[in-house]
Amino acid sequence: MAKFIRNSLIGLGLSAAAYMLVNQKTPKAVYHDIKSYVQDVLDAADNLQDAREEFSDAQSDLSVQMAHAAEVFDDIQTELDKSQFQIEPHVAIMKKRAEHLQSTLDRLTGDDTDPHQQS
Repeated sequence: MAKFIRNSLIGLGLSAAAYMLVNQKTPKAVYHDIKSYVQDVLDAADNLQDAREEFSDAQSDLSVQMAHAAEVFDDIQTELDKSQFQIEPHVAIMKKRAEHLQSTLDRLTGDDTDPHQQS
């Protein structure tokens, strides 16, 4: 493990030296660049955490809204069912009266054939 850390530090040192040579920067400027980079990474991690929390909140809110919508649809279906039970007896009476009216018209016009039968 110590060898890995030592080799990593040597690699980091060589990378920093190469960075200083290529970019013509002093050790102090390299330190500021590294510090700035680390701060950017930490800020990105904070932003990611904030985004996760906002997403979680939005997901929870969506679940609540969907549950409420389901309740509203259930209420609408219940009201429709109630209305249908109230309408069905009236529809049956209207159908019976329409059939009676049709048979009376058929008798008055002398049409003995059933209008529902097709030849």
